[in-house]
Amino acid sequence: MNKVLNFVRLDFITVKPYFTLKNLIIFSVMPLVFIIGYGSGTTAMTMFMVIAVLYVSYPFAVGEKNGIDALYPTLSIKRGTVVLGRYLFALFFDLFAGVLAYIYSFVALTILRKGFNALEGLTVTIVLFIVFSIIQAIQLPLYFKLGYSKAKLMSYLPFMVFPLVVLIANNFLGNIFASQITAFLEWMAMNTFAVILFIIVIWLGIMVVSYRTSLLFYNKRDF
Repeated sequence: MNKVLNFVRLDFITVKPYFTLKNLIIFSVMPLVFIIGYGSGTTAMTMFMVIAVLYVSYPFAVGEKNGIDALYPTLSIKRGTVVLGRYLFALFFDLFAGVLAYIYSFVALTILRKGFNALEGLTVTIVLFIVFSIIQAIQLPLYFKLGYSKAKLMSYLPFMVFPLVVLIANNFLGNIFASQITAFLEWMAMNTFAVILFIIVIWLGIMVVSYRTSLLFYNKRDF
């Protein structure tokens, strides 16, 4: 486990050079613009999670550019350690981005006197964490199978598919099954614990499948 944690630390060191003053200013100003424009922290929180997804991909880019993957065996780093370490790095980075997004929205909305609903903000943060971690669960196996350069374009597809699915569900299925959806939402409100438990189990299932798939792909790659 120490080797896995050391690998996670190595990934953090890898992305550290990208935390330049210029990037930090951009990442601070852009969410603020959306908060001022829309009076809500949801878009700002979403931006933080998008940034997290981008940063999680950087170790793959750096590793491919410098041929680091081929060096891992010489350092007695097993491929399973690489895969597990990269998933933990993604998890830690997403959690960090979620907490930062929540705090940023709270501070910005309070200063601008637009009001901040703590429970609503927490709910949005958790939902965004789940959604974007699932997007990463789709992206990571692609990176492990194809490498960063070949998988980069395909890894953007979930960003287009998710909004499309939501749009179709909202415009078409929402009208057809309006009463059923309303009844389902009411049931969810009355069975909150069961719904949360179900979501956690599904999320964990997706993560496990994604991890096993990435490990399978990475073990088959030649460096």
